[in-house]
Amino acid sequence: MNDTASHTLKIALIDDDASVRSAVSRLLRSHNYTCKAYESAESALADPDFASVDCLVLDVQLSGMNGFALRDRLQRDGVSTPCLFITAHPESSSPEWMRSVGNHPCVIKPFDESQLLAAIHKLLENRNQPMSPS
Repeated sequence: MNDTASHTLKIALIDDDASVRSAVSRLLRSHNYTCKAYESAESALADPDFASVDCLVLDVQLSGMNGFALRDRLQRDGVSTPCLFITAHPESSSPEWMRSVGNHPCVIKPFDESQLLAAIHKLLENRNQPMSPS
């Protein structure tokens, strides 16, 4: 049985660009996801409801704690919520950057709506499969 039949899937969007937060939140809500948007990793961590999300959409380059650091902290704390990274500045030729991404999907900004939705759908389909640490 599909999870969407039992509850609306909750996605946390963490991006320091207000226009990205607004556009992506609207897009996700229009596709029947619940979306809570945060301007920083720190604001997400301060929200008690943050722990109850089904998926994280994380900007890599955030002010303060970056998306990789947030994912790493959550993993250290035993949280295994699936993560999708988004970035306007991929450093795909950097071995260190590739290790940081690990096997988590990454969508490059600017992205097409269908590209983002497909990545989220695939991530949610595979969420019961363990993600290897970075």
